[in-house]
Amino acid sequence: MHRLSIVLIASLLLTGSPAAEVIEGEVIYEPVSVEEGPVYDLRVFNEGAVTVVEIELPRIQGLVLRRSGSTLVLDIPAAGSPGRIAKFPGTGFVDEAVLRPHPRNTGYQLRVLLWPGGYIYRAERHGDGIRLEVRDAYGALPGGINPDANFDRLRIRRIVIDPGHGGRHIGTGGYSNRYVEKELVLPIAFYLANLLEHNLGLEVILTRIADTKIGLHGRTLMANKAQADLFISIHLNGHSNTRAHGAETFFLADALTSEDRALAHLENADFELDPDLPMKTTDELSFILGDLMQNEFLVESQRLAGCVQENLIYHLGCNDRGVKQANFYVLRGTQMPAILVEVGFLTNESEEARLTDPAYQHEAAYAIYRGIAEFKEEFERGLME
Repeated sequence: MHRLSIVLIASLLLTGSPAAEVIEGEVIYEPVSVEEGPVYDLRVFNEGAVTVVEIELPRIQGLVLRRSGSTLVLDIPAAGSPGRIAKFPGTGFVDEAVLRPHPRNTGYQLRVLLWPGGYIYRAERHGDGIRLEVRDAYGALPGGINPDANFDRLRIRRIVIDPGHGGRHIGTGGYSNRYVEKELVLPIAFYLANLLEHNLGLEVILTRIADTKIGLHGRTLMANKAQADLFISIHLNGHSNTRAHGAETFFLADALTSEDRALAHLENADFELDPDLPMKTTDELSFILGDLMQNEFLVESQRLAGCVQENLIYHLGCNDRGVKQANFYVLRGTQMPAILVEVGFLTNESEEARLTDPAYQHEAAYAIYRGIAEFKEEFERGLME
C-alpha cells in the first residue's frame, strides 16, 4: 500500500496590515472538557533554517492547514481524538504548540503559536505522522529569535472584558422603552470572550456574567488584581437627540468637547452613586497612583481604540463617530491599556432594532475581536524590534 502524502504550502506575513490578514476559518468554538486520556508525543525542534513540529496520531484521515492571527491551526479529521488538552513548549520560530480535541468532535486540532514575524510554512502527512515546517520568509535562522527577557511577561495573554452597568444601574434606556443597556451588552461580551479564547488562545475574565451590580472602582480593581494585559469596557450609547447614531471608542484622558464630557458624566453616574464611596484613604491613594500609571499606557490605549473603532465601522457599516478621549471612572486606575467602546445608540430607533438582534450583537463582538487581534499582533511585533 502506498503511503499517502498530503502537502500544504502557504506564505504567512504576521504584520497586522489588512492585506496580510487571513481570517477564513475563524469560528466560535464550544468549550472543551479536559479529561484524562492518552499523552501524545509531540516534538518541536530546529533543523537548519526550519523549525519543525512533528507528531504521530492514530487513525487520522486528513489534514487541513489554516492561519488564525499569529497561530497556525491544523484540523486533523480522525476516528478518535485526545481526551485532554496538552501543551508543548516551542523553540525557534514556534512559541508553543497545543493539541486538543477538535471543537466539532471530528478528530484532533493542533494549534501552533508563532513568534511575530514573516514566515513560509508547509505541512505534510505521511500515514499517521504529521510534520509542520516553518521558515523565515527572509532567510533568518530560527536561532536568531532571541526575544527580550521581558517579552513573555509583556505579551498579551489575559484580557478583562467589562459589560457595562448591571444590577440597579441599568445604563441608558432604549428608544422603545423595552430595552436597557445593561441587558444588551452581556451577549456582546460573551461572544467577544468566546472569540478571544478560542481564536487567539487568550485568557478572558468577565467583570460580570449576570445582572449583578459591580461598582466602577471594583471593576478596575478586578482588572489590576488579575494583572490583565488589556481592559475592554463595552457600552451602548444614549442621547436626547434620537437621531444621534454610530459607534465611538474612548480612551482615558480629559474630554475635549462638551458632548464627550456629558457622556462621561452619564457613564460615571454608577460611580457617583456607589454607596461604597468615599473610598478609604489608602484606596484613594492607590486609585490616584493608578490614574498616573494609566498615562504610561496612553499611546497604547489610543492605538487600541483606533484598531477597534476601525473594525467597528468596517464590519458594522455604521456611522463613524471616531476615537475620542474622556475621563471615564471605569478606565481610571487601570494599570494596562484600557478602552471604553460605545457600540451604538440605543436611543436611536433603527440602531435599537439592530442592537437587539443577536446576529448584529455577534457581528459587533467580531469587530471588537478583530481590532484587539490587530493591536495584539502590532504590539507584540514591536516588542521584538
